[in-house]
Amino acid sequence: MNPQAEDLASPKRRSFLKASLLFISGLISAVIAVPLFGFAVLPALKKAPKKYVVLGIVDLLKGSRYRKVNYTFQSKDGWIQTNRKRSVYVTDSGNGNFVVFSRVCSHLNCLVRWEESKGQFLCPCHGGVFDEEGNVVAGPPPRALEKLSVKVEDGVLYVKEI
Repeated sequence: MNPQAEDLASPKRRSFLKASLLFISGLISAVIAVPLFGFAVLPALKKAPKKYVVLGIVDLLKGSRYRKVNYTFQSKDGWIQTNRKRSVYVTDSGNGNFVVFSRVCSHLNCLVRWEESKGQFLCPCHGGVFDEEGNVVAGPPPRALEKLSVKVEDGVLYVKEI
């Protein structure tokens, strides 16, 4: 038998070639899989940055006392972009300053309502009660209503989306 043919057929050389082929195949697979994973999965995990959305014209909101204001904003979840609706309570605290409360109860995310005659926010789901400052007065809510960040620019009131 030819010595070169024996050398090619030796077990050491054959196992080295198998290992090399497996390594190169794995490397090629990784080069293809990593960008595909990034394209397919990462957008779904990425949270959109919170941004300010238009709440209303300041002149129309002046003198408001716990006025319910509805607004619409665009939300992006992965690749899906949708228009969403929310509502908040706006109070004019004077000097061009506004306080905006989320309507979402801190207990189980039910929507609270302002009860003018009682001067309180009431949650219909489990009897949560909040005072004018959003603090818990009674019921199961573990924390106060969320005060949202606001800004006024060019006569327009903006609220930072939660």
